[in-house]
Order: sequence, then structure tokens, then C-alpha cells
Amino acid sequence: MNLVNVASLSFGRSLWVLLSGILFTHLGYYLILPLLAIILSTEKGLTVGQTGLVLGTGSIFFLSGSLLGGWLNDRLGQRRTLVLGLFLRAIGLLSYGFVSTLPLLFTASIVTGIGGGIYTPPAKAGISTFAAEHNKTTAFSFRGIAANIGVTVGPLLGTLLATGTTLDLFLVASLIYVGLGISHQLLLPADCTQPPCEKPTGGYAAEILKDRPFLIFSLVTVFVWALYAQFTFSIPLRATEILPNPKSVGLLWSITSIMIIFLQAPITRYTSVRWHPLLILASGTVLMGAGLGSVMWATQFSHLVLSIAVFTLGEMFVMPTVDTVVSQLAKPQLIGTYFGIASLVWGMGEALGNMGGGQLMGFARSWDAPTLPWAVFAVTGAVLGFILVGLRKWPHLSVPLSDAYAERTEESLSPTVLWRRKLKKR
Repeated sequence: MNLVNVASLSFGRSLWVLLSGILFTHLGYYLILPLLAIILSTEKGLTVGQTGLVLGTGSIFFLSGSLLGGWLNDRLGQRRTLVLGLFLRAIGLLSYGFVSTLPLLFTASIVTGIGGGIYTPPAKAGISTFAAEHNKTTAFSFRGIAANIGVTVGPLLGTLLATGTTLDLFLVASLIYVGLGISHQLLLPADCTQPPCEKPTGGYAAEILKDRPFLIFSLVTVFVWALYAQFTFSIPLRATEILPNPKSVGLLWSITSIMIIFLQAPITRYTSVRWHPLLILASGTVLMGAGLGSVMWATQFSHLVLSIAVFTLGEMFVMPTVDTVVSQLAKPQLIGTYFGIASLVWGMGEALGNMGGGQLMGFARSWDAPTLPWAVFAVTGAVLGFILVGLRKWPHLSVPLSDAYAERTEESLSPTVLWRRKLKKR
């Protein structure tokens, strides 16, 4: 039996429910997202500035919802928090179809953002909880695959539904979330209601603030996510300069999704049992920087595809590993809060990346130095890789990750190999 089947058989029903939820939450949202700005500006009558404010408000409240979702997971319970997030997003998306005034559209955006944010930390915490230690990274890689399937299929379904009324789009998206809420309620384990329940007693914020390994790791990953944000910010701007049809930049997202769907699992299975997590992150960050750096030589679509392929390879190293590291550093009774903070860190990195990328692109144009941003991105990736490798020398961070890595490696080995190792030790 191959490794894929072994990993799959050990997942269990709860984990598959969460992975299915990841797929369909992305499908339901991306069914709407590519068309949302167009709907707001053409059918709802908003100006371009108002449309940006409405969408930006949803992003801000997504981050706020992430913190709330982590807190609720550790206090209200995982299943309740997941179902609450799904139903809130269903209400928010459906509201878009019925309201037209700016205040009510802001309200729909806020509810949608909070619902999505609330769902994310308990979903990741659940993957960490339900996956066996040696399958944790594989489970998070499957999460990335599920998300990318949703991101790929969602816009296609949205395009088909767009031939009808706009309300049809929002109704279908809302029904997807309602269906997920019902399935999560019926298929996931019930939350603890009778003592003893493993819940924090208070002072959780101070406890996390004293967790130096997690804080240092989060600080570094802010810059990793800032580098990652250039895929959606700087690369599209470069594409508009070199492609005859700038709209074809959307194909780059399709290429990325296809790569992740087919390559994420084998790459994760190979690296997770051979390399230390910090080495995987360092390698991935360097690859992302190299992919971005190579854009400076891109003069046609095929060049961009090669650059994106290198970048995406690095992304496949980074994405599941970050979630695995957070799960290994988190205190069990606060795992939802840890993932909530990790989501906030991701948002901070995205904001930093957008602002920093914008400044660099502006300097490049004013100084007539078109290669400047891409050189900075490449150097940043290399520096971050060096820092992550250096963190392996810090016992407070490397030891917990090394212990989990050793356990994962032992459990992945065949009985014959384990027997030979025991003989050598004797």
C-alpha cells in the first residue's frame, strides 16, 4: 500500500469533514469573489472608491473574526464555533443579494468577513487535533489541496451561474455555507459540556505573550507572508507591463492551483519525514524569493510561468509547514487562540507586503530602476531563509519541533527499518 493510501486511511471521519469544509468554503466564496467588485460597482451603483472600501472592510473584519474565532474555539467549543462562522458567512453572502444601500452593503461585508474569520482558526485547530502526529503536515497539505480545488472550481461555477440573476449567485453561495453548517453539526464530535473540560482558566493573553518561541516565529513569518503577498500584488502589475492581454494574468492562478493540487501531497510527504520543519520553511522561503527575483528577466508569458512555478514550489514547502509548526508550539488548551493569532500574523504580513510592494514599485518607476523590486524580493527571501536556518540553533524553538519531527519520522518508517535501527543501537 502506498503512502497516499496509508495517510488517507488514518485521517478519520472528522478530519475528512473539515477538509471537505475547507474545499466548499473556498468554492462558495470564490464563486462570488471574482464578480463581487463588478456587481457592487455596476448593479449596486457604488463608485470605485466605495467598492474598495466595502471589500476592504470585509478583509479587516476577517482578521478581527479570526481572533474571535480562536478565542471562541477555546471557550465555546470547536463545533459550535465552526457552525457559527458558517452560518454568519451564509447570512452575509445572502444579504449582498437583497441590499443596495451603502450602509447595508457595509453590514453585509462585515458579517461575511467576521463569519469567514471565525471559521478559520477552529478549522485549522481541528485538523491539528484530529490528525495523528506523523500525519499532521500531510493533513495540512491536504488542506491546501482542498482550498485550491475550491479556488479553481468556484469561479467556473460562478461564471455558469452568472448567466442568470445576481441573486442566484448569492443564493447558491449561501446555501453551500448553510449545508456545511448542518453537516458540521451532524458529523463532528460534540463539544465538551460536562466537567472536566480542558479549557483555559484565564490569563491566556499573558500566557501567550510569555511564549517567546511562538512570538519570535510569528515575527519571522510576518515577513514570509509579506513576501508571499507579492504573488497577488507585484506580479499582476508586472504582467500588465509585458502581456498583450493583461486579463490573461488569471491563468497564472490556474497554473498555481493545478500545481498545488497534484504536487502538494507528494512534496509534503517527502520533506516532512526527511527535513526539520525550519529547514523546510527556509528552503521554501528562498524558493519564493528566487521565483520573484527571476521576474526581473521576464519579457513574455512563458517567462512568468517559469517564475511562478518556482514561487509555487516554495509556497508548497511553506504553507502546510507553518500550520504544523503553530500546532506543535501551541498549548493544547489554547490551540484555537494560537491559530487565531497566526491568522492575524498572516493578515499583517499581507498588509506589509502590499504596502512595501507598492512603495518598491513606485521607487522603481520614479528612479527608472525596473529590476529594483525583484532584486529586493530575492534578497529578502535569502535573508529570511538564513534566519530560519539560524533559529535551529535556538533550543527553545528547535527542540519542540525536533521532538515532533523525530516522532513523525519514526512513525513513518517501515517495521523492517525500525527493527534494523534497534539492532544497531544494541
